[in-house]
Amino acid sequence: MHDYHAVEAIVARLTEAGLYDVAEVRIRAGPALSAVSLRQAYEMVTLGTPLAGSRLIVETADEECTCPACGKAWNVRCEDVAGHVVMCPACDAPSSVEGLANVQVLGIG
Repeated sequence: MHDYHAVEAIVARLTEAGLYDVAEVRIRAGPALSAVSLRQAYEMVTLGTPLAGSRLIVETADEECTCPACGKAWNVRCEDVAGHVVMCPACDAPSSVEGLANVQVLGIG
């Protein structure tokens, strides 16, 4: 659901800016977001907007997390996220996903 809301915010911002004839939108997404889900949400959300037919190109940001329980540091992947927490791959302890679900627009073409 985070993916859908992130895309809604991007599309709202771009359509409010009055963009037309956009072929692609490039973003960098935090590892808590799925590139596949972002692209699917983008197709749905852009229907009937000036962005309809454009494609979303997703670059996944590398984010390091350190487990508060065991101290293991690792680069978080989408698979490590369960709901609103990140699960440590070493000990399965949960950590906050805060900051791992950010989206940044890199370019519009």
